[in-house]
Amino acid sequence: MTLVLLVGGVVFVGPIVIGLGHLARFPFGMALFNSLVIAGSFTALSTVSAALAGFAFARNRVWWKNILFLFVLSTLMVPWVVTMIPQFALFYRLHLINTPWPWVLWGIQGTPLQIFLFRQFYASFPRELEDAAALDGSGRLRIFWDIFVPNSKPVIAIASLWAFILVWGDFLTQDLFFLLDRNGTLLTRITDLLAFGGGALSSLPLALYALPPVIFFVVVQRYIAQTVLTTTGIKG
Repeated sequence: MTLVLLVGGVVFVGPIVIGLGHLARFPFGMALFNSLVIAGSFTALSTVSAALAGFAFARNRVWWKNILFLFVLSTLMVPWVVTMIPQFALFYRLHLINTPWPWVLWGIQGTPLQIFLFRQFYASFPRELEDAAALDGSGRLRIFWDIFVPNSKPVIAIASLWAFILVWGDFLTQDLFFLLDRNGTLLTRITDLLAFGGGALSSLPLALYALPPVIFFVVVQRYIAQTVLTTTGIKG
């Protein structure tokens, strides 16, 4: 039976009244903080790790690098649901559930798609840039930091934006690995609000949930159209 209340000429239907109570107890601050921590840490670490791996695959002159690169790409064929439960059991035994550490560890290893993007981007750099820096006495890391990173804004923007959206919108992983946390993440708390009849009151949390990806895109979108040719001034 639906409860209808008339207060000051405004009609409140039962589910909305229930939603008001949940909205009042909505842990927006901590939920947003948790979401930003896991998405931000994963984005930063995975982008750095993938950039280093992509640089190694693209510029190292060893015969086995292509074999290893194909092995990395082959992991794209493994569905996440196949490894999700074993990883949950491992993190649970290590007491890392309800902490940002799973996303930190996932970020350190990078993602195959990001590695692929960086590898293809760095493979297009002229060999003369690297050889000239090597003649000046620069080591591999110095070459990477001084030449490749400053000219990598387009691929860094794309890879970081993809990583952020990947974590920000991943409800299943957030719900599983923050299952016992009383604050959870913004996405899981909004889902709870909807489940308890707060659909009519969830417009503000949903709008705030969509705001960080939009801000991220606005910040990096100007770099996406750039290429190594325009940033280095080298003509083909």
